[in-house]
Amino acid sequence: MKRTVSALVAGVLGATLLGTAPASAATSDVDCAARDDYTWVRNSYVPTNVERPAIDGRSYNIGGPYTYTYEICLDIPDEASKFAIEVRIYNNGAWSTFTDDRPGDKIFTYTLPPDSFWQVYGTLTGPASTYLYYTWYEKRTLS
Repeated sequence: MKRTVSALVAGVLGATLLGTAPASAATSDVDCAARDDYTWVRNSYVPTNVERPAIDGRSYNIGGPYTYTYEICLDIPDEASKFAIEVRIYNNGAWSTFTDDRPGDKIFTYTLPPDSFWQVYGTLTGPASTYLYYTWYEKRTLS
């Protein structure tokens, strides 16, 4: 037991001194900042565990006569477990919803029909009573 504990402490201490994470630490393979094709970047913060509107930086979105596809790359802090996104779309008298609640940093896309109105909501799950920063990378393409 002593030998196991000593090896564990030495491994963690060595990783700390070298600036690396222990082998069991989860890392994200999504690197939003490495890509240069996003046309809009928003750095913001949100309280944890509360649904908030306008996390994309816009209170209301109104589309034109074309169909657009949005690609979003979302960079969340390591302290957060997930940022659940819900896009509520109104078009031709009916509501539809796009939802992505996968954990960690992620890339997702949604397509809007012509003449749509939409709002983007989000809930960042993390430590209670905390504000955490996130970065929203976005690009829009004509579909």
